[in-house]
Amino acid sequence: MKTQTVNNIERWQTWWVVTGPKLPLSELKFSDHIVLAPLSEADFQEAKTRRPPVLKLDASLDSHVIAYPPREEVQSRHRLQIDVEAANADEASDIAQRIADRLLLSLSLSIPGRRYHAELRKLRRVGEQQEITAWSQTAKLTMFQEPDPLLETDVNEARTLFLTTETDSVAENAYIHLLTAWQLQNTAGAKPLQRSILQHYALCIEAIVTGMLSSIRRERADSIRHEERKFAAEFAETLPKRANKPEAIREASTELRRIGLVNMLPSIAAVSPVLGLPDIVRDQAVNLYRLRSSNLSHPGRDKPEVFKEWLAVGLTVDQFCRADMIARNFLAAYCKHISGIR
Repeated sequence: MKTQTVNNIERWQTWWVVTGPKLPLSELKFSDHIVLAPLSEADFQEAKTRRPPVLKLDASLDSHVIAYPPREEVQSRHRLQIDVEAANADEASDIAQRIADRLLLSLSLSIPGRRYHAELRKLRRVGEQQEITAWSQTAKLTMFQEPDPLLETDVNEARTLFLTTETDSVAENAYIHLLTAWQLQNTAGAKPLQRSILQHYALCIEAIVTGMLSSIRRERADSIRHEERKFAAEFAETLPKRANKPEAIREASTELRRIGLVNMLPSIAAVSPVLGLPDIVRDQAVNLYRLRSSNLSHPGRDKPEVFKEWLAVGLTVDQFCRADMIARNFLAAYCKHISGIR
C-alpha cells in the first residue's frame, strides 16, 4: 500500500520506548494520534538491540569541534506511538518530539512518582514496512521500579494538562520554562548550569503569576484604588516630618507597587490562593523568587549550599528538588484552574 501525499505532506508513525511510575496493562489510546501500550517479550528484546547509533561526522579541516547533544537512553517494556504529518523523516521526528515532550510533562505532573521518559527509536511512513532507525541526540543512568498499572481514569488530568499547554499561551510559556529546567538537569556535569536551572524554575512560576494578574487586578480594582488613596493621604501627612525625604519617597514607591500588585512577591501571594495552592507552596515560591531577584539575576559567585537547598533530589523515587516541586505545583494548578473556568 503506497502512502498518499498531499503537497508532499505524508503520514508518519514514530515509535518510542517509554517509562514512568504508571503505564497501561493493555493498549491505551491517549488521543487520536497517541497510543501507549505494553511490549510483547519479542518486541522488548528487539527494542534492546535497536540502539540509535552515534552520528559520525567528518570535517574538512584538521581542527574542529563536534558537539553531541545530551540524550536519554530508555529501556522499558512499554511503547509510545505518535502519528504525525510531515514532509520527511527529520520533520516527522521533530514534530513527534514536541508532542512527546508535552505528553511526558502532562503525565509527570498528573501521575505521582518519578518523571516520565521516552526515547525515539524508529519511524516509518504509514503504509510502508521499511522502518528508519531514529537518530537520537547523550549518559547518566537512573534506575526505575516496574510501573504500576496506568488506567483510563489516571489519564484524564494528563489530557487536560496536555491540551492546556498547547492551547493556552500562559500555560505554554510556563511549560517551556519547566521543560528547559528539566532538560538542563539531564545534562551530564550540569553543575555550571545550576544558576540557569533555578532561573527557569522561577520563570515558570513568574509566567503563571503574570498571566493571571490582569484578571485579579480587575477583580480588586476598587479595593486597590481605596488602599492607594489611603496610603497617599498618610504619606502626604508624614512626609514633611521625615528627615530623609528621598528615602521616604523610595519606600512609598515600593509600597504603592505592592498595593497595585506590580512587584512579583506580593503578586505570588495574591495568585496562590486563587489557584488553590497551600501556604507552604506559596511561601516557598516567594523564597525562590526572592533568591532569583537578589542572587541569580546578578553576577557573582554563588554558594554551593544555596544550590543544594533548592536542587538536591530526595532519596526516594517520589521526591523531587524543592524548585521542581514548586514549579510543577504552579503549572498543574493553573491548568486545572483554566480548564475549570472554561
